Formats: sequence, C-alpha cells, structure tokens
Amino acid sequence: MAMTRAQTLGRVLEPLLMAASMQVPSKFPSKAEYVHQLIHTYYLPVFFWAEMQLKAPCSVLGLSCVQGGGKTTMSSYLETLFRATGKTCATLSLDDVYLSRADQLKVAASFPHNPLLEHRGNPGTHDLNLLLSLIDDAQAGCDVVVPRYDKSAHNGRGDRFSRDQWITYPGPVDVLLVEGWCLGFEANAVDPPGHLGAVNKALRDFDRLYEALSALIVIHVDDIQWVYTWREEAEAQMRAVGKSAMTPAQVRDFVDRFMPAYEHYLPHLYDPMATHSTIGTLPRLTIDIDAHRTCLRVVSRDASSG
Repeated sequence: MAMTRAQTLGRVLEPLLMAASMQVPSKFPSKAEYVHQLIHTYYLPVFFWAEMQLKAPCSVLGLSCVQGGGKTTMSSYLETLFRATGKTCATLSLDDVYLSRADQLKVAASFPHNPLLEHRGNPGTHDLNLLLSLIDDAQAGCDVVVPRYDKSAHNGRGDRFSRDQWITYPGPVDVLLVEGWCLGFEANAVDPPGHLGAVNKALRDFDRLYEALSALIVIHVDDIQWVYTWREEAEAQMRAVGKSAMTPAQVRDFVDRFMPAYEHYLPHLYDPMATHSTIGTLPRLTIDIDAHRTCLRVVSRDASSG
C-alpha cells in the first residue's frame, strides 16, 4: 500500500527525533511512540499550515516563542521538511543579528544605568538593518548570507563571527524563516517608565520587520516562569558534558533581564485582537505547549479573522 504524504514526511523526521536528546513523558511506553506523536500532532501540522502560506517569489514566515520553548528545533525541522518537498528554505534567528561586540558596548555606554541594554538580548541590541537587508535579498531572488553569532566569545558576552563563517543559502529561496523570542512584540504608543522605556523605543523599529512577514507562528506558554527551568536544563546539560556553562545563579540573573519585556509585551502578542500593528493582521498559527514542551493544541487564524 502506498504511503500517505504525512507518512512519507514523517519518515524524514523520524531519524532526527530518535537521535535527539529528549525527555519522554511517562505516559509513553517508548521513545518511538512519543516521537511518532510529536511528528504527527505537532511538527507535521505546523509544516502543512506553513506550506499553505507560501507565495511567490519568497514568503517570510515568522516564528515567535519564549527562550527554551523549542523555536530553533521547530525551525530546523521546518527547513528539513521544506527541503524534502522540493522547496528552498533559509532560516535565521534574531540571535544571528545581535550587534557586534563593539557596537553593543556603545549601546551599553549610551544607557549606563540600564541593565536591560547592558548586554545582548532585548530590542535595542539587534542590527535590524542587517536583518531587513537579508529579507530584501531573499525577496529579490539573491543569495541569502546569514550571519552567525558566537555566544561564547568575550567570556560569554558574545560577538559576531567573521563574515567568512556566515552561512550562504544560494538564491532564489522559496521561504525564509525568521525566529526570535521577542518577534511579534508590539511597542506601546507611550514609553513605559523605567528601564523598559528605552527597549520600547527600539521596539518601534520592529514594525519594519513585521511589514515584511507573510505569516506568523506563535508557540504559546501559560507560565513565563518555565523559561527559568528550561534555561537551567540547557546549562545543566552543557555542564554534564564538561562544556562552559552558567551557574544556576547566573541563569536567574540572565533570564531576569528578559522578564520585564516578557511581562509587558507577551499579553498583546498572545491576543492579536489587542494589537494595533501589522503583526495582528497576519495569518497566524498558535501552538499551546506545556512545561515539558508537549504540544497541547494547534489553532490557526487567517488574516480576515476578527
């Protein structure tokens, strides 16, 4: 009997997931059964929706998720599936376009008493002009040369890799995936008081990015405190294999710097009817996940919903 398209694509992902390190929930008798569930209730439904959003010459799909929620993994699997179906796909993260170390030091010097802009992470520490130039290249059918960021440089403060280490996706590409923890955050009309005001000013520039998006995938979490747990799990894994990693106290300090933005902007991202920017008008797929990153529900909303 001929395999269905879902079965064929499932076999593309299966060896990747089986080789990946993951915690299998106790209700699944084996990793293989859990992998099968992940593929057919999570990754493939998201891919099939993303596939329907494609328009010539190049679609720019956004993917938003808090840190540690699996957005980079999702991007990787989507790229694999697009490639398996004959589509050329380039992926990039907002992390890839962090400012160079020299430029980040200038930002920190401009806001000497603002811990939210002291180091990379929040809006105001990205090179949006570089990101938008990559989108322009993709939409023009040119090669897409994605920068890479070395988070281990300068004792973990990070710096951009030299250009000869960037990744080239030969053009034309059919789809460009852009993922980020703050993708979809909408600036307030009035800057909030305190340290977040400068972040809000920088976030206004993100509207230029949102206008370039074709659709948006949002991985939704119920409890933002999960970010602390997920980050510590990642660092613990690195410590276990002898790699340089943050201590639990350093993890808390690191995540603390993102919490003001999460608490202020996530509610509007999760409620597209409350937004006034372009981000609220895009076709949207929302994925609810639990504390174990298990998919609970997938809900689509087209551009005309309201």
